[in-house]
Amino acid sequence: MDANASQTQSSDPRRAAFQAGWDARILPLLTADWQSSVVIAKRLGEKPATVLERLKDMLERGLADRRIVKAVPSKPTKSGKRPRVHTARFEAHFRLPQS
Repeated sequence: MDANASQTQSSDPRRAAFQAGWDARILPLLTADWQSSVVIAKRLGEKPATVLERLKDMLERGLADRRIVKAVPSKPTKSGKRPRVHTARFEAHFRLPQS
């Protein structure tokens, strides 16, 4: 257990640097108005999935607000089974947190 704790602590500076780099790129693009994560990705020239992950990370740290605009639930297959959760799609908009 101690080995895992020391491993996590040793990777924290790298993770912090990684987050800071993305924060520095994304924060200037966020405004008080809602914007689609896809639009932000296009402005950055990055893949939408990558930018969405970074925005979700910023959301967890309180650096951004999110609202779900359009949710498309996963549909059962012909056999009646539901597909995996990651097949559900949604469109999210982000903005700077409102205090």
